[in-house]
Amino acid sequence: MYSLTLGWLALATLTGCTRRDANESAQFESKDIGYSASGIELIQTDAEGRTRYQLTAGELAQDPRSRAMRLASVDLRMQIDDHAWQATARTATLSANARKLALRDRVVLESSGPPALRLRTDALDYDLMTRRARSPGSARISFAAGELTANRIDIDLERQRLSLGNSVHGRFAP
Repeated sequence: MYSLTLGWLALATLTGCTRRDANESAQFESKDIGYSASGIELIQTDAEGRTRYQLTAGELAQDPRSRAMRLASVDLRMQIDDHAWQATARTATLSANARKLALRDRVVLESSGPPALRLRTDALDYDLMTRRARSPGSARISFAAGELTANRIDIDLERQRLSLGNSVHGRFAP
């Protein structure tokens, strides 16, 4: 249903590989091998070939045991109907099944087009399948009419809905 492409993985460095003699078992122990790469691009498309998201990162390292991927210098671009979204962060962790992305450190989520908004936080968890984002800690949202802060924010990008946790504070333009 969805195709997943990882660019430059052919140039990735395999870690944890060992040379085997002809007398040794040829059984492949996948949990002992991790990957690392630089300048990667991960693209998911739908059944019609339209891009659901494009994820680029300066570096990728896969944990050989959990299979999760740690990313650095992350840029996630999503097109949902007529709305484009972009999330950037210094680091992120992509789950082994490539469905959950935990963005960390200087996270910014921006929408283009009306209504444009900008969310800034230190942590944002994004579900790539449901297109829902959650900031488990404090976050600040800027938009044309002002600015809101809350200790938790949930965003449904597909439905264009925003839910704020408690301790909500706002500043609005006169």
